[in-house]
Amino acid sequence: MSVAFNSDVSLTVEIGFDSNPLDVSQSYTDVSAYVRNIETNRGRQHALDEFQTGTCSIVLSNLDDRFNPLNTSSPYYDAVTGETKVKPFKKVRISAVYDGTTYRLYTGFITGYPESFGGQGSDSTVRVQAVDLFKLLNLNTIGSRGWLLGNTSRSLVGSARLGYADEQELSSARASRLLSAFGIPSADTTISTGDLQVQAGVPATTNLLTALREVETAEQGQFFIGANGNATFRDRNYKRTQQFASNATFGNGVGELPFSDVITNFDETRIVNIVSVTRNGGTEQIVQNNNSIDEYGARQNSLTDTLNVSDSDALEIANQRLATFEGTSPRVEGLVVNPVGNTSLWTQALGREVGDKITVKIPTPASTTMEFGVHIESIRHTIDANNKTWSWNLSTSAGAESASWVIGSSRLGQDTNLAW
Repeated sequence: MSVAFNSDVSLTVEIGFDSNPLDVSQSYTDVSAYVRNIETNRGRQHALDEFQTGTCSIVLSNLDDRFNPLNTSSPYYDAVTGETKVKPFKKVRISAVYDGTTYRLYTGFITGYPESFGGQGSDSTVRVQAVDLFKLLNLNTIGSRGWLLGNTSRSLVGSARLGYADEQELSSARASRLLSAFGIPSADTTISTGDLQVQAGVPATTNLLTALREVETAEQGQFFIGANGNATFRDRNYKRTQQFASNATFGNGVGELPFSDVITNFDETRIVNIVSVTRNGGTEQIVQNNNSIDEYGARQNSLTDTLNVSDSDALEIANQRLATFEGTSPRVEGLVVNPVGNTSLWTQALGREVGDKITVKIPTPASTTMEFGVHIESIRHTIDANNKTWSWNLSTSAGAESASWVIGSSRLGQDTNLAW
């Protein structure tokens, strides 16, 4: 059963003790009543970075020793098999319900159960540590033998290869087929139609996560694991189509949502004014912004052996990266929101996803307001179930990621341009 975090929100933590980690249909056990605090972290710090494996830490009360794998009296001990169910790699998911809607905050796989004994044994807690699907993808290659997600014929480990056949295709089709070959059902993926083709001929020895990241690079899209556990692939124009409009405005004006803290920055660390892209089998495509070089010095970023099928496509993504990073402007680097006590904040804190666009308006002591359109790059929840505190922390990138004027906007380089 879920437990009331406060009068507005109920919180649920479930572990698949009675299922194998790769079963399509999971039988979950609700451990919400034992939760003391939770921290989840997903995404990346900046648009130049790779998306990282999403992590989670859940501290559970273990006063009755139920989460001790050596306790044969635990409700999670299987007397028939003589084994504990408290094992690494069990699936875990965290949910919250607000106003009748269930929001998934994290889905992943448990890596360990370190136990602490405070007060010289008067207290006991287990810190459940988990990672998302990136971990599984990183453990396999395109030609792997072994586990196939959801495949009941995997009893003979090493007897099956991933059923992947390589061909030139659209980036999104490649991502879909790689995930499908691994056994991930389409219901557990969220994939938008790509814009660019990718080459055939990827070696079977290629790490599966690497293969998916190579597709991400060739498209200049995004690949990450969503809060619901879905493998998510977004095309290069996602922010300019599905996320063109802002989902919420944070500030202190009428109708705006309050925030607790905000960090802005105006620096030179993420400027790129020379971009070189060389596709596999192609010639180097290089573009540069001379004005930016004059202002900030030469700053090069190179991509090599990309899966693009033509030099013109390689040139296109070089131009995209240059337009994204050739300049600098003040930006929101982090936003902290405490939703407790303000019901208007819960749908945002629980429902926003990586890539979503929001607006941040920052009042200054000089009675002016700075306004930023930004996209969410990382999301962290820090929840204390005992003291009823909840912090929602975001890192963001400029909503523009370009230096183009936008209809209806008077700011250069702060909003989405119309297309690449």
